Amino acid sequence: MNRAVPLVRIRLTGVPDDSRWQALPRERNLVEMTEDAVINMNTVMDKDYETLMQDELVTAGVTDHGYGRVTFGLFAPWKRVVKLIGDFNNWDPIGVPMHPREDGLWVAQLDLPPGEYGYQFVVDSDTEHPTVIADPYSRKLRWVEGSPEPHSVFEVGKKPYVWDDAGFHAKPLNELVIYELHVGDFTPEGTFKGVTQKLDYIRDLGVSAIELMPIQEFPGDRSWGYNPAYFFCPESSYGTADDFKELVDQAHQRGIAVILDMVFNHTDASNSLTKLYPYQESPFFGQDGNPWGFPDFNHWSDATKRFIKDVQDYWLLEFHVDGFRYDHSEGIGWDAESGMNFIAWAAKQTKPHAYLIAENLPDPAGVVHNTHVDASWHESFHRVLRAQLREGDYQGKRFGDMNAVLAEMIFAMEGYTDNAQAINYIENHDQERIALEVRTNPALDIDQAVNAKSKLGALALFTATGVPMIYAGQEFGMSTPKTVDVNKLQWERLNDGTWNDLKQFYASLARLVAQNKALQLNNLEPLIVDDARKVIVFKRWDDGGNQVVVGLNFSPAQQHVDVTFPRAGKWHEWTKDYDEELGDNPVKTVELPPSGGKVWVAA
Repeated sequence: MNRAVPLVRIRLTGVPDDSRWQALPRERNLVEMTEDAVINMNTVMDKDYETLMQDELVTAGVTDHGYGRVTFGLFAPWKRVVKLIGDFNNWDPIGVPMHPREDGLWVAQLDLPPGEYGYQFVVDSDTEHPTVIADPYSRKLRWVEGSPEPHSVFEVGKKPYVWDDAGFHAKPLNELVIYELHVGDFTPEGTFKGVTQKLDYIRDLGVSAIELMPIQEFPGDRSWGYNPAYFFCPESSYGTADDFKELVDQAHQRGIAVILDMVFNHTDASNSLTKLYPYQESPFFGQDGNPWGFPDFNHWSDATKRFIKDVQDYWLLEFHVDGFRYDHSEGIGWDAESGMNFIAWAAKQTKPHAYLIAENLPDPAGVVHNTHVDASWHESFHRVLRAQLREGDYQGKRFGDMNAVLAEMIFAMEGYTDNAQAINYIENHDQERIALEVRTNPALDIDQAVNAKSKLGALALFTATGVPMIYAGQEFGMSTPKTVDVNKLQWERLNDGTWNDLKQFYASLARLVAQNKALQLNNLEPLIVDDARKVIVFKRWDDGGNQVVVGLNFSPAQQHVDVTFPRAGKWHEWTKDYDEELGDNPVKTVELPPSGGKVWVAA
């Protein structure tokens, strides 16, 4: 039987008389609330200045503690004076004084009625040229004519997003099929909502995790996102924070994990952290530099560690994201307690099962073995496979070198110790489309040849040991040149039978990976490695009786090869959907199509 919740009618009386809070008067309203809520409110309202100066709930950025009480924090050690200005004081330059804590955080508190407010910090306001900045922890920004720096924006009394993803359980990394996409190019709208509307397509493709290229606020409305300026803000041209929460929520309801591409090596020069100190004196930045000339974070600094931990916690907790891909981790470096080791360790403290994937191109396996990251982009995989698919040497890799192909198919030959550590791909945002690369061979510059080569690449990708990753549009043969300018996916290609057939082929292989444990584990044994015929045949298996045999023919000519299957009996050929009966003899001469392959699954 439901018991009526007792209500208490009280009058909100504003803030303590202590003028150090610099609180503004607010409207006194009669409200109804539960007795428990009254107790909670009194706990918040009765905290004195000294207590809140030490309170762990008063953090960098803006915190709405409820009942109109809002605290502000700016981490700015060694500064003499910091003030707060905003809509709440009509941008009076005198400002609201902030108070320094021993840990370097400057704090202030206001009591405000519900609504949206802009604000900025004024640093060194006692000098002739004070520094006015947006909050480095801004959750939202607005650009105002006449203000060189954006206004940070917060909302008092904002209703929290109501999540509906409690039933979601992320798969183990070795079971994933990852789909990398750029929000701005993925749909005509170029927004979070646009991606949300395509989630059914992504699920039906067999994808179990989407990896979003960086979505933190960057200058202007067009970028790949590798120049982040405000690390707590979703990019405004993509939509609102709630739009992104809905994307994650809806993805989870479809069994799809969400991985964010994070740039921690550097930041854009417009980041307000760059304006707090002269660069050489900043606790956030170092002198190592980077290939792009951006301000470079000092990952051995406690200030940087604190900032990056806060960034990761925010996206993991506030937005329910499932992990990160760390860009250019070789630029960050590591030792036992700093750099990539600290970054990955900190993420695991907050979400122990978060997927942590590094881009460490010079030594992909090294970053896995020597830090807390789980996996890394397997860079050489795409180079070796591209040489075979374009039928010509590529970036030092030789066409027809089947031992090199085998080395990429078996994770251990690249220094990994588990198949979940290698993220394999043929395409990603940094590479030209495989459909475009294949066309650099004049003999292959026709749709049928491109389709065949794309299928062959997919066969290698989905049957190798490691975690397969595809780049959005790869599944229907996108062939536009790589550019940071607008490059929308050509969804109309799916109306063409050639490219829709390719998409269905990708989906069928993704289903096979999801269904067959043999393709999720470490086992791979070569059966045939033939440079002359450019053929490789191998088997995959698990301890539960699942067995798969894969034949790949990188030659433009049809090949017949004698394959010794792991056992006699019936096998199902997956790509053409037919059964093959071996009888009592496990040896069979099989036909491999030109630039094609077959996959046999033990029936």
